[in-house]
Amino acid sequence: MALTDAAARAAKPRDGKLTKFSDGAGLQLWAHPSGKRSWHLAFRFDGRQRSLTLGAHPSLSLKEARRRAAAARERIAAGEDPSAPKAASHASAALFGPVKDDWLKTLSRAGRAPATLVKADWLAGLAGALDRRSIAEIRAPEILALLKPLEAAGHFETARRLRAFVSRVFRYAAAQGLVEADPAALLRGAVASPKATPRAAIVERDGFAKLMRAIDAYDARGGVVRDALMLLALTAARPGELRLAQWPEFDLEKGVWTVPAERMKMRLPHRAPLARQALAILEKLKREDGQARPPSPFVFPSYRVGRPLSENAFTVALRAMGYAKGETTAHGFRSSFSTFANESGLWAFDAVERALAHQDRNDVRRAYHRADYFEERKRLMQWWADELEMMIRT
Repeated sequence: MALTDAAARAAKPRDGKLTKFSDGAGLQLWAHPSGKRSWHLAFRFDGRQRSLTLGAHPSLSLKEARRRAAAARERIAAGEDPSAPKAASHASAALFGPVKDDWLKTLSRAGRAPATLVKADWLAGLAGALDRRSIAEIRAPEILALLKPLEAAGHFETARRLRAFVSRVFRYAAAQGLVEADPAALLRGAVASPKATPRAAIVERDGFAKLMRAIDAYDARGGVVRDALMLLALTAARPGELRLAQWPEFDLEKGVWTVPAERMKMRLPHRAPLARQALAILEKLKREDGQARPPSPFVFPSYRVGRPLSENAFTVALRAMGYAKGETTAHGFRSSFSTFANESGLWAFDAVERALAHQDRNDVRRAYHRADYFEERKRLMQWWADELEMMIRT
């Protein structure tokens, strides 16, 4: 029975194995265990069974797959083997735009973080000039023409990310048999690279104590930002993890904050022990929830109902306290915590790294070393909270 567009979209592998769906006359839609689908033409030539890859679905529609299959049959009837040499005609018809969109859908299906998908969509827009071009005909100079204006404007990081984005689309296309090589890979080093600058952080005790006293005295916006910054220091969390925190993540009786995987950098849930001082702030916020504004699922709500605290709130507050961009950042609190904890000599390095939700960079060690160090981290975070309290009082 001939396939329909709806049947092609619904085609899935059976029992986790490659499954072939026939459209007739040798045209087949292959549903791969990975979730990808591709068109193939099965035929005999010189007494041998052969297969010709026509392209990926849905980038290549059922109608276009039938047209290509018919053209290949004409070549077979004329005594030509359409698979030798490898036919490139199907690739020449595949446009960059649809392949790019298919790759973006793959990212979404892979469960990438919303922020990652937003950035990918943004980069896809920057690559829009290539959308109507045959992906097999795009060459490195054409991609470089997209990058050079960004370089000239001083947007080095954007140019770097755009080159990497286009390169990933081409690698995806190569896996579908649409291109033979990745021209964007040839452009590594072709544009100026951004200068790597670590996030500013205060790592001297007197300087950090002064910062903590400034935070403790900051009372703008009813003290919500003060409490958020204080909790950020007490937990050594990433700003985005705390800013988007919701009440169901906290077990105040057990003193544990479980950050869900989708908000973690490494896409793994993270259990963070809460010190006595951190619990006091959270209990106060819980009592106040719904008093000055409608109740919110967010621990740190925005004045705009249903929204979390703005991502610029921390930066604005630090600037208001007199700290310039190059002096400290909210993310820099993590560096301060790591420096003081490691220099104290009281705590295992691995416990400090787990407190920061860092993953071991050694692949083999990471595969075998899965200790959580939770009990030591409880003592570590209480020690850190006591240190911060002492800094504020002295």
